[in-house]
Amino acid sequence: MNEIPNLAGVATKDLVEQIGGGKFSASYINWARTINLLHEHAPGWMVNYVTNNDGSLVHKAPGLGGYLLIGFEHVDGTATPPLPQAVMDHRNNPIAYDKISARDITDTQRRGMCMACAMTFGLAYELWAKMPLESGYAAPEPTAEESAPVTRPASKTITKTAAPANDSAKVSDPEEQPLTEDEKKLLQGLVKELSIDKRNAFLDQFRKEFDMQPGTKVAYAITKKKHEKFIQDVMPKFV
Repeated sequence: MNEIPNLAGVATKDLVEQIGGGKFSASYINWARTINLLHEHAPGWMVNYVTNNDGSLVHKAPGLGGYLLIGFEHVDGTATPPLPQAVMDHRNNPIAYDKISARDITDTQRRGMCMACAMTFGLAYELWAKMPLESGYAAPEPTAEESAPVTRPASKTITKTAAPANDSAKVSDPEEQPLTEDEKKLLQGLVKELSIDKRNAFLDQFRKEFDMQPGTKVAYAITKKKHEKFIQDVMPKFV
């Protein structure tokens, strides 16, 4: 029988990503990084899902919605107790059982896997407990050359050559960087949380800002960092 490892402290600050900003911000570690940490620091342990009597991953909950049962099993047969993870929407409300989609199941599987890693092994529990993580970066010792005082040359005036005009946005432009799927989903969820009147007013302003035709669906247009920045800057006026 294999001993269950304690992986508290394994996750480090450099692995943490941010979604949103201000009061809409959230810290998380990508699910793929989380499971890779498990493979690296607890070899032989694999995620295990308990199916219902029909062979489906989703169990029907009393009252409303469904849930997944997620545990872990070692290659030697050692298994951990399965833990429930509710299938929820972006507001953390349960989704009606007959409305649960394939996307809802995969989102729940990834989120529940990370939750189960924290509860079973303590992996990245600091994020769930809102505790600080270690840096993950070790500062190198300065060399003798780096420690020596630096003599700077006399200041010179440098004339910069103007860069050629380029109408197309460059990938190096931070605001043109693409959003991750998690970031898109969070921002779309924030828009949906507005009341109907405020949401419509906000969407009209979004379309005007980004030269969109009236009535164009905004959800599909939230794809870049500039859209995230606009939502962070403007949405508080509509809350």
